[in-house]
Amino acid sequence: MANNKIWSSITIFETGLSAAEWGWRIITLVFIGGSATGSALIAKADPILSQFGPIYWIATGIVVALALSLIFFLIKSAMLKQSIADLYKVQLMKKSDVNPLAESFTNLIIHIEDLKLPGQQLHKNKHFKGCVFTGPSTLAIIGGLYRDNSFNNCGEIIALPSNIFLSGVTLLLDCTVEKCQFLQLTILVDQATGNEMLAHGAPVRGIESSNPEPI
Repeated sequence: MANNKIWSSITIFETGLSAAEWGWRIITLVFIGGSATGSALIAKADPILSQFGPIYWIATGIVVALALSLIFFLIKSAMLKQSIADLYKVQLMKKSDVNPLAESFTNLIIHIEDLKLPGQQLHKNKHFKGCVFTGPSTLAIIGGLYRDNSFNNCGEIIALPSNIFLSGVTLLLDCTVEKCQFLQLTILVDQATGNEMLAHGAPVRGIESSNPEPI
């Protein structure tokens, strides 16, 4: 297998929670909890509501929390539906005319089948920028430099066993890929690339143990 270069960043994986997603969840919980607590304290301080006792103050906080939860749920549902609509829109767009023998690809919609080459399906040291790789298909990645890419509806990444031979699978070897999208693809990687991606938070399966079991 080829040596890995620096895997600089992986931004979005469908099955992994990014830092932004965790931040959104934490802020949502804090906001809902704080608003509910604040509403209960306001109800307690109100001259009229304070006469009804703690059960009404707590009920006020619960009602506010439920209302805010519903609002956030509707917002997230709308965002999800918009994301799905955007995904379908990209997939339905007319694919670009792709020359698989080219060395550089910019702002193209690339169906993986259009990267097929006569003989070995190997793309080495090529540059992709602002492209959309679409499936359903399988793409193998070994080494390379990847910046600000998103992987949508790709599932978990599969790290192949060492010294395996691939046939009929499109392979990106030591390529530079920037600001691209990967849609509905099964991603295969070698062990070194898999470890690099796993270190950046990608969901990778099949990583071999670095410590061999005792005989």
